[in-house]
Amino acid sequence: MKKISIVGLVVLSILAASGSLAFDHVTLRDGETGNTVDLYPTDDEDLLFYASNRFGYEIRVPKIFTKVVLLPDNEDGMILESEDGKAAFRVSGGFVMIDGMLEESYDNALESIGGEDKAVYFDIGEDSWELTWWEGETFHRRKFLMNGEETWGECEISYQSVNNEAVYDPLDDIVHRAIESLAFGEG
Repeated sequence: MKKISIVGLVVLSILAASGSLAFDHVTLRDGETGNTVDLYPTDDEDLLFYASNRFGYEIRVPKIFTKVVLLPDNEDGMILESEDGKAAFRVSGGFVMIDGMLEESYDNALESIGGEDKAVYFDIGEDSWELTWWEGETFHRRKFLMNGEETWGECEISYQSVNNEAVYDPLDDIVHRAIESLAFGEG
């Protein structure tokens, strides 16, 4: 029995050292390009963790987004959909190229939806902006965040919902937690 215990411990040690016992993750693959992205579990059972090594932003991705639309070669983000195609997730990043980029990106986003009259919520802060709006039965939530004068990250999540405050959609809360998680990592 001692030999089996010691052998078992040795095998477990080897697996742990190789990372096999590390957090389970989900690998998404772009069928067109072959590109992959890994999403990792979080303490929130509805969300998976994604970090952009290139631009330094991180976000929690709702688990409903399992269908890859695009994983670009330049690794600046991803576009995902729900299996039924009724919900979409897009995250991207880049380098800050111009002074006033925050305000310009906000103005462009607001204009693209038809102005403040079409927005349900809009806010611009010192280093970020947020915008929500309806397009038919589809609710959109978009957030843009800058890391000083270096890089930016942006996320938009859209999904079909009921435009009625009296009807609770559990996806509202999941999307809120996901969008609010957009941040720049410590490293």
